[in-house]
Amino acid sequence: MSDVLENERITLRLDSDILKLMDEFVAGSREFSNRSQLARAAVSAYIDERVTSAEDGTSRRPNETVVLLPPLVLDTINHLVDEGVYTSISEALADCARHQFLHEEHVEAVKKDAVQQRSAMKVVPKT
Repeated sequence: MSDVLENERITLRLDSDILKLMDEFVAGSREFSNRSQLARAAVSAYIDERVTSAEDGTSRRPNETVVLLPPLVLDTINHLVDEGVYTSISEALADCARHQFLHEEHVEAVKKDAVQQRSAMKVVPKT
């Protein structure tokens, strides 16, 4: 088998509707500047998802989820990434979730509930 070139070309035939969707997506994206970049990312993501599915029987990793964001929210997060506040959209969303769900009052309430549940339990000796 010959050596694989670093960047080989392939020909991919797509319906005009799909090409229109791709072009619209690329036009509104900050991540992709052309069809090829989008196609490479899509193929890679598809394969990654299939490998993950085959390994553990799920379609996503246990801590992975898809979130649809309103355009203004996404624009705001992209601006924060561009300014260097966050390194990625994923990091920004994880930080927001931590602040929302793991703030001090919430953590203390969860601890208090756990203590109350433990104290409410009775150990019944075997007879």
